[in-house]
Amino acid sequence: MLTEEERAEAIWTYCIAREKVLKRLVEKNIMPQYLADTLSERMLEQLNVNDIPGFRRSSVGEAMIAKRIQIAFPDNTYMSLTEIARQKDTEVPSYVIQSWLRNYGTIEFLRLWEKESNPKFVDEECTALIERMKSSSFTLTLKQWIANTGAVGITSKQGKNGGTFAHPDIACEFSMWIDPAYRLDVVKKFRMASIEK
Repeated sequence: MLTEEERAEAIWTYCIAREKVLKRLVEKNIMPQYLADTLSERMLEQLNVNDIPGFRRSSVGEAMIAKRIQIAFPDNTYMSLTEIARQKDTEVPSYVIQSWLRNYGTIEFLRLWEKESNPKFVDEECTALIERMKSSSFTLTLKQWIANTGAVGITSKQGKNGGTFAHPDIACEFSMWIDPAYRLDVVKKFRMASIEK
């Protein structure tokens, strides 16, 4: 019998692998986007996520962890921003992530997320970083963000299987920044969910 954590890991692994396969099929023109979207939704419906403690269906139709974990999450719940960034730059995805961090709206989003999810977040340091960002010669790095503010929503790993990883909320925001079509899809699904309520 799998533990709750093992079941959660299995679901996340399945969802991420499924989306990668469908994305590749669309990129290679083997399958149209609308069919990939339909298959994605139908495959998710086949999962009995209601029987898995801690999971619920979100407004954008993905399996998400329902409870908010306050300080740190197991590494397997993070999503790879590096892989998402490869959509824009296959050679150097880290530049895409760094460009995203230069955006004031990104820092405000991260600040709100950290204040809600991380009691050890140092908001005063975040304010100081925002002030420094006003200078055209300053570039905020992920390492600075984590070290100065005590942020836990994004992490970076070096070496094999390394990259930049983030909580699914943050990964979704990053995906919306990279892909306007994805952003529009999220907005439409949010509107539909609001109407259904």
